[in-house]
Amino acid sequence: MSDPNFFRDLAPFHSFVDEAFEPSFYVDLPSDWVVVVADITGSTKAVDGGKYAEVNYLGAACIVAVTNALKDYVVPTVFGGDGATVAVPKQALDAALDALLATQTWGQEAFGLELRVGAVEVSEIEARGESIQIAKMEFSPGNAMAMFRGSGFDLADKLVKDGDGDQRFDVAPRADAPRMPDLESLSCRWSPMPSENGHMLCLIIGARGVRDADTVYRDVLTHINHVVALNQVQASPVKMTNLSFRLRFEGMMKEAKSMPGSRWLNFFKVMPVHILGRVVFKLNRKVGNFDPSLYQQEMAINSDFRKVNGMLRLIIDCTDPQCDEIEVELNAMHAAGDIIFGAHRATSAIMTCVAPNIENHEHVHYIDGSEGGLWSAAKGLKAQLRAL
Repeated sequence: MSDPNFFRDLAPFHSFVDEAFEPSFYVDLPSDWVVVVADITGSTKAVDGGKYAEVNYLGAACIVAVTNALKDYVVPTVFGGDGATVAVPKQALDAALDALLATQTWGQEAFGLELRVGAVEVSEIEARGESIQIAKMEFSPGNAMAMFRGSGFDLADKLVKDGDGDQRFDVAPRADAPRMPDLESLSCRWSPMPSENGHMLCLIIGARGVRDADTVYRDVLTHINHVVALNQVQASPVKMTNLSFRLRFEGMMKEAKSMPGSRWLNFFKVMPVHILGRVVFKLNRKVGNFDPSLYQQEMAINSDFRKVNGMLRLIIDCTDPQCDEIEVELNAMHAAGDIIFGAHRATSAIMTCVAPNIENHEHVHYIDGSEGGLWSAAKGLKAQLRAL
């Protein structure tokens, strides 16, 4: 049996542009592990109905629920906007599924959203001739995120959504599953972050054709980095200058819904915390060991606006000319048969925060664009796939 904490001990990389597609940082996901997929069904209707922030929040909740349920493990996770993917050792599968089935019930009751949950063993993926490799990007000490590559990632997602003939990989709700997940550390306290350069450009890019995929992705990053410096804070959707901690009813209510018990009683528990946060960030004064200025600087670093989950996904703050230049280059690479891609220009970015221990600087922030964000970009990608 493989080491259940191999991801914890995996050597990380630090420079996304230079190392995200460096094969030496990737290892095969162990054959006795399981890929667990959670995605929101009917996301088109939810987005059209103005629920994209709720969709994002539920997607992040999937990660928090699983990691809180598996406190004895360090497992790789990735946020997908309208869902999440987690890899777990087989002995932790039941606990992970229980957490996600509880999140499924909670998502329906709290937001009226349907969550599909499924699991595919890595050995099943390998038997079908595909594979998944994994790497770890460390944003800052104690804060890291998984990068998944390989065609097996998309295969797992497809098997959970569509099955294979009579074989199903989604997991039916269980009557004995917990009704409330443990969502401690999940919050949504920051207002949408407006673009300072013009647009939050949301991109999903997949390598295809005969060229080596890593080489194609490195070429893509080189071209984009030439236009927008991806390792610089200026490209990040999260900046000191566009962060706003306002008292928002919807943010407080989401947090109240994330706690067990009466929502309204929870709301009046949450409200003083938000008021205190508003005062602390407004005055920009240290409270005990908490430094609000340093925390905001770390937020820009510890955000997942650059990631690899099957394909390359970026959310970057660009001017109109920069967006045009990037899309011209991507269209040229598509015409050459090297990539498929989808792009969406959002006006702002949405952030959901996971902060297990802010005094120890342990916090990660999940980013998506407004007006559908990565979901809208995926529509263009799917259109190119249909045209192949």
